[in-house]
Amino acid sequence: MTFNWRIVMAPRRLIEYVTAHEACHLIHNNHSQGFWRLLARVMPDCETRRIELAVEGAKFQL
Repeated sequence: MTFNWRIVMAPRRLIEYVTAHEACHLIHNNHSQGFWRLLARVMPDCETRRIELAVEGAKFQL
């Protein structure tokens, strides 16, 4: 897995989300329903974290 270096500026809960998201791509190399079901099993609050990343993610740009 490869991560953008800016992730180090994010709060831990968002780093955990990005890591889980990318790990799920090792099983599903897409954003299919199967991918989202797997992510939800791994991280039940993934939708909340996904929204938070969408809202807060711009703060981690230089």
